[in-house]
Amino acid sequence: MLQVVDDSLSVMGEEPKKAIYQYLLTIHSLPKEDIPAKTDEFVSGLKKALGSASAVIERLILKRLYQRIGNTFRESQGLEFGDYVEDARRRFEMLKQHRGALDESLESGKSKKGQVSGY
Repeated sequence: MLQVVDDSLSVMGEEPKKAIYQYLLTIHSLPKEDIPAKTDEFVSGLKKALGSASAVIERLILKRLYQRIGNTFRESQGLEFGDYVEDARRRFEMLKQHRGALDESLESGKSKKGQVSGY
């Protein structure tokens, strides 16, 4: 998540990105590393720093976050940034579990193929 936030803030340029991180740290006591765990504080600080333009950055972050997990971001009425981040986390965990089960299945299939029996 942190890499996605960093990449998304980079669209403004390196200096504005640094200024946002500094603002979040100084005014909101939110270090960069804590952003993934404190999304509500992050969005609040972003809105105070950028005003209505923060919505553009929020959507960009969410689009990139969903892309990273192989999904498409779709806005739904009544959901906020933190809701989408939690949804993305759930999807990522499900994907990880699915891939883990698939890897286990493939591994067990490989070991059976390589076995010689009946001798």
